[in-house]
Amino acid sequence: MPETTDPEERRRRRALLRAHHPDLGGDPSEFLRVMAELEGRARRAGPRPADDIRFVRRPRGLARIAAWFHRRRRPRRVV
Repeated sequence: MPETTDPEERRRRRALLRAHHPDLGGDPSEFLRVMAELEGRARRAGPRPADDIRFVRRPRGLARIAAWFHRRRRPRRVV
């Protein structure tokens, strides 16, 4: 669920969850209904997901050691 920036909305959401949470004596089915409603509202009001998704593979095995060797910090050579 995306974080809301409005403090009043966050306060209201937390109060609803606290009131219906099963660990605090609430009804589990009512809690699930409230969660679904809040997630649906957040999905409608939230930012759109990015169009571009990039997957980057990390080097494995010996390639990982070689990559570390090339990008490690070396002290300057003073002549």
